Amino acid sequence: MNQPLELTVMMYHYVRDPGDEAEAGSGIPGMPVRIFQAQLDELSKRHTFVTWSDVRTALQDGKPLPGSACLLTFDDGVRDHYYNVCRILRDRNLSGLFFALDRLGADDLTLPHKIHFLLAKLGLPLLRESIWKKLSSEQRERFADAERGYQRKYSPTSMDGQLNLLKAVLQRDLSSEVNMLLSELFETHIGAEKETAQAYYLNPEQIREMAADGMHFGGHSRNHPWFDWINVDTRRVELKASAEWLQGVEPGPWAFAYPYGGIAGDSPNLLAEHGFVAAFTTQTQVHHSDPYFIGRLDGEEIAQNGQTYG
Repeated sequence: MNQPLELTVMMYHYVRDPGDEAEAGSGIPGMPVRIFQAQLDELSKRHTFVTWSDVRTALQDGKPLPGSACLLTFDDGVRDHYYNVCRILRDRNLSGLFFALDRLGADDLTLPHKIHFLLAKLGLPLLRESIWKKLSSEQRERFADAERGYQRKYSPTSMDGQLNLLKAVLQRDLSSEVNMLLSELFETHIGAEKETAQAYYLNPEQIREMAADGMHFGGHSRNHPWFDWINVDTRRVELKASAEWLQGVEPGPWAFAYPYGGIAGDSPNLLAEHGFVAAFTTQTQVHHSDPYFIGRLDGEEIAQNGQTYG
């Protein structure tokens, strides 16, 4: 890429209403469908929507994008994207780029998604207490040390700060220990995790239908780890899983979205090795000088805080 890429990239996760097929009684909140549609209306006044194919051609061949180009992206490959998002985009003759996890039919939920379900069911104080009770004394010490370290970034005086503190500790410092623990809590308080996962993530038939409707797919790893937390060999394993899955879904080269937005310095080289020509972060920017660090704007944060679209 010789010239900086001028592109507004929108990022979405859950798009759902209480009680619809996507929410399915889980209690996990998301962007209401009407708000998502209102954002598309507003974006259409300011921008020209482009597809992943348009962006890939711009990156590889230098073909310029239209002025005020906007790409719609969706993370995690959850059922919201089939039941709600794809229908809306298809009706508007739009295309989205969906960063799906490489999840097999018999797999459990990834760690962050177990947390989402359990938070919705138990609430923050009870979930933290339930986890704490199951930790060993050594694990509790590590938990407390990590929590104190993250307090410099996440204020424990607010509910959002407390939530981010818990997530940071579970998703990073204690991720290997609590993964099975969270599965046990899931089975106790919610039900069969594998059955939930099968309905929660997009299945091959839904993906084929979305692709036939003009949607595109990219990689998002297999287990949704922080890339700056795992070692290089594990990063390779995660990227290989995404690349192998995508071979049966989307012609390459592909796009990738860093789980949690976590970035490791060797990511560009590893991504290129596995057939990825671009990667997307969670950094808020619309001018991109490196195709492996393309920033995005969070649609949900915009809706909550009244931010601008760039």
